[in-house]
Order: sequence, then structure tokens, then C-alpha cells
Amino acid sequence: MADIRITPPARLTADHDVAGFANGVHASLDDWLRDRALASEGSSARTYVVCNAAEPRRVVGYYTITTAMEQRAALPSAKLRRGMPDRVPLLLIGRLAVDAGFQGIGLGADLLADALRRCAAAAEIAGARAVIVHAIDEKAAAFYARHGFIPTSLGELVMLLPIEAIRSRPN
Repeated sequence: MADIRITPPARLTADHDVAGFANGVHASLDDWLRDRALASEGSSARTYVVCNAAEPRRVVGYYTITTAMEQRAALPSAKLRRGMPDRVPLLLIGRLAVDAGFQGIGLGADLLADALRRCAAAAEIAGARAVIVHAIDEKAAAFYARHGFIPTSLGELVMLLPIEAIRSRPN
């Protein structure tokens, strides 16, 4: 695809067209966007979407952010556990997906970078120790690992990135 332009991430609204979204691998990610994302908007998750600039309502990628708590013992390092209550506040990137027609151009990494910036900003307001993800498969876990996430004691597909690591990244 030559000269693809993508809109900046924006909160999902009823004006967005999600009907044709298909990531090509995990139907559950497509189904959630179509069937549950709008109903969850603001009450249990916040969904951010990007669109093809040529079709500015057609969603071609998305991610969700919500809050989470995890047992202190599940955190992968003493530094993360130090001074924390039994249940540690986290931010969860619950889903991240790119339409099959827009994969391979770095859009997933761009969505993750935007999600992490928003998580760092949210942690300034409400406090959170880290961002957690539940990678949907090994390929997704490898993607998150390339971006600094580390496995937890909850399994190799449950990964964390400390907020301080996000803050220390260049914009």
C-alpha cells in the first residue's frame, strides 16, 4: 500500500464504522469491537480507534484501556513490589488489533505507543504502578516483549511494563 494515511487516535463513537473490521487472526477481537466496545465505552473500558484517512469513519485499528488490580506477589521484580499494598493498581491494555488490510506498516506499534502515552498520563492523575497486557497468543507476546513488556508470575502471556519505564522513553 503506497501512501497510506491514518487518522490520529480518537475515542470510539457511534459515528465510527466498525462493521467491516477484521484482523484476520482472532475473531474475538473483531467481535468485541463490533458488539461490545461502544456499550463499554467509559463505563468499563475506553476504546481508541484509528481510521483510514481516505475513509475517515472506517476503523482500521483500535486499543482499549481500563483499570486493573493484581496481587503484589505477581509483580516480576522487588522494585515493583516495594511499598505497594497487597493489591497493586495497574492500567490494562485490554485489546489491541489492526485490520488485516493495514497490518505490516507499523500501525500496531503506533497504537501501542499512543496507549502507553495515555497510560502514563492517567497514572499521573490516579496512580498506577505499571501497564499490564494479557497477550492473546505467542505472537502478540513477542510483540509486547519487543516493546519492553516482561512476563509475570501469572504466565508468559501476562506481561507488565512499569510506568517509570514508559516515562523514561523518548516521545
